[in-house]
Amino acid sequence: MLSWMTAAIVGIFAIAFAPILPSYSLLLAMLGLASIFQLHSRSSRSRVILAFVLAFCYAGLYGHWRVALLLPAHLSGSDFVANIKVLNIPEERLGFSRYYRFDAILTELSCAEGLQDNYCDSSQPLLDRRRVQLNWYADSPPQQGQVLKGAIRLRRPHGYQSPAAFDYGRWMFANGYSASGYVLHPEQVVYLSHRSGFSFNSLRQGVIASFRDKLTHYQHGHIMAALLFADRSGIDRQQWQVFSRTGTSHLMAISGMHIGIVLAWGFLIARGIGLLIPRVNSLFVGAGVALVFALAYSALAGFSVPTQRALIMAAVALLAFCLRRNISVWQAYVTAMLLVLLVDPLAPHRAGFSLSFAAVAALLFAFQGRRSGGLLRGIFQSQWVVLLGLIPLLMMWGYGLSPISFPVNLIAIPLVTLLVLPLLFCGLLLLGLAPPLAEHSWRAADCLLEVLLHGLTWAAELFPQFIIPSSYLAFFLASVSILVLMLPRGVPAKYLALIPLLAIMLSPSPRPKHGSAWVTVLDVGQGLAVLVQTHSKALLYDVGPDFSSGFNSADAVVIPALRSFGIDELAMLVISHADKDHAGAAPALLKEIKVGQLVLGEALERVELPSIYCKDSYRWEWDAVQFEFLMPEKGGHGGNNASCVLRIRAGGSSVLLSGDIETDIERELLAEGRDLRAALLIAPHHGSNTSSSAEFIQAVSPQQVVFSAGMNNHYGHPALKVLRRYDNIASRCWSTAKHGSIQFNVAAEGLRVEKIWGGRRYYWQNERKFSNYADEICSNLHSER
Repeated sequence: MLSWMTAAIVGIFAIAFAPILPSYSLLLAMLGLASIFQLHSRSSRSRVILAFVLAFCYAGLYGHWRVALLLPAHLSGSDFVANIKVLNIPEERLGFSRYYRFDAILTELSCAEGLQDNYCDSSQPLLDRRRVQLNWYADSPPQQGQVLKGAIRLRRPHGYQSPAAFDYGRWMFANGYSASGYVLHPEQVVYLSHRSGFSFNSLRQGVIASFRDKLTHYQHGHIMAALLFADRSGIDRQQWQVFSRTGTSHLMAISGMHIGIVLAWGFLIARGIGLLIPRVNSLFVGAGVALVFALAYSALAGFSVPTQRALIMAAVALLAFCLRRNISVWQAYVTAMLLVLLVDPLAPHRAGFSLSFAAVAALLFAFQGRRSGGLLRGIFQSQWVVLLGLIPLLMMWGYGLSPISFPVNLIAIPLVTLLVLPLLFCGLLLLGLAPPLAEHSWRAADCLLEVLLHGLTWAAELFPQFIIPSSYLAFFLASVSILVLMLPRGVPAKYLALIPLLAIMLSPSPRPKHGSAWVTVLDVGQGLAVLVQTHSKALLYDVGPDFSSGFNSADAVVIPALRSFGIDELAMLVISHADKDHAGAAPALLKEIKVGQLVLGEALERVELPSIYCKDSYRWEWDAVQFEFLMPEKGGHGGNNASCVLRIRAGGSSVLLSGDIETDIERELLAEGRDLRAALLIAPHHGSNTSSSAEFIQAVSPQQVVFSAGMNNHYGHPALKVLRRYDNIASRCWSTAKHGSIQFNVAAEGLRVEKIWGGRRYYWQNERKFSNYADEICSNLHSER
């Protein structure tokens, strides 16, 4: 039984991570051949093959259906008019200003007239019933269940393609969204219906809203809501950072631990009552009520992947217990995984799926068939096993590790499991029976959470988090080492497996050779951030944008990239000029990363670190790599033309970082007779028509040029005319919108592309009319814009 279920799981995984979806004809042919083989052979091998093919075809058909629901790529960034049905209670979010976010279903979608129509083709048939995520930038958001008609701007799901950055586009697709966007002119929308239709989601949101009002009276009511209902909207960015740095984020996600407590309570209460009733099988009553309790609690949590896994495994275990059947724990485990994948074939793209199933697998592998050594020893060993077992996946997902997470979890998990959660559940049950007792119960939980958060904050400040650079080899070695360490006691010399594991964790991050430099253009959307590494130093040129929502590219892209490269301090930060897309995220970066020297092109607000201004012929050298600012002698420029122009020479090749300079500055530099030749050019002003004059391009003569621009940006960067100018001198052109982050190696052997982070990794990113991601864009002039 396990073999065919395992084959089915492999089939779904194969499609989930496939770069291209198999065609309908190929799926049909595979199904036909597998069916014929099964009818002819009727062996265990043929059943395994048939299970694999059935699951493979099911996941493939599901993939085709999901891709068909995506907003067409050429319409991304366009404006539409649609009927918008609000699916949930709008969630208030705070950035520089307050706004709201909600899920919606769109009907009667059509291209907007009189609005932006650069990409919107009214002749293109648009599919209705798309689920989208919308922002509302105004007060008085719509209510759940309401239907309104208005103008919206939509974008296809897309995320930053940078080292260790969260891939928002992948998350949106895996969670069923077809697009994201915002409501244009909220004050002009027309309400078509004010009735809230009944649905499971509306019922859940209503229950959560009623309890949320009661929890607001407590200091940590937002964390209590997260523990009770998986409503994490009230947890702010600073608190999430504390949880992340101490490895306790899992406490805020309703998982098997929470379900197990509810299940045990339901079973004990119902079986106790059943024993008092004659002619009633208390075992079945207890199991049934326990499952109902767990099901109701999982419904409040929105049936997340961890709750699905816990529910299925609990149901299998309870059924086996009641029927006095011996069912292997691994059979229950594999059954749970298969059922979750059948419900959602894209679940493997959620970190919660991987981490939750990996944690259970580690516990089963380590403890199955072994005797328990007592409660305290069991808690200690289980935390050690889970922490150890999750290291490879934490590496692959780009999550940080903290040396304090193990001792912190040894205290935090029992505190939350044995004290906080029971007190919260008591309050929940007593609310309708004895409100004063419920209040006392919740107040006690609030006090315990206060103690916990003080301890976590102290631990987060005391011990920094680090990210282990991931590779397939490191993942393989770490996984094998951990499996060996989890073998039963008595296996000879198993602790020698600590050596490769510690070598992976403690080995220094790769660095350029002496005299060489790595130049990494980070994908920060419509903005610029370039990391330059020498053998012992690191320089960051610009930080990328921030937004009124509070989101910024430092937290989302730059800081994760620095940590993934093993950089916890910058020798120099250069902010080319004060424009938001270059300097907006600087305050957020300076809060987290130590900077030795700050160099500015223009004065910056909200930055208190002592600084100097970039000036002509300011030169220095790091590890035999030369740096020099090339600034016009006249000076006095502002805005884009104040940009610091930085030249880097390493191994006989040069790199030119030009900020947002326009043709005026280009002409001044040429008139002064500057040597602008460079093998690599970061294109001025993102490839705008106002820069990259033919004379400037001829003087630089770059072998490689990079345009740092956002996907489908409304500026049209890079301009087609500019691309043609670079094509005329045979430059190879790259765009962060298409290729993601790009790293170049500048060495004695010359300049070469070292690594590309973006491109067509998954099947929903792959459209045949677009070229392969490894192709540069100038010679073909078929960028996806």
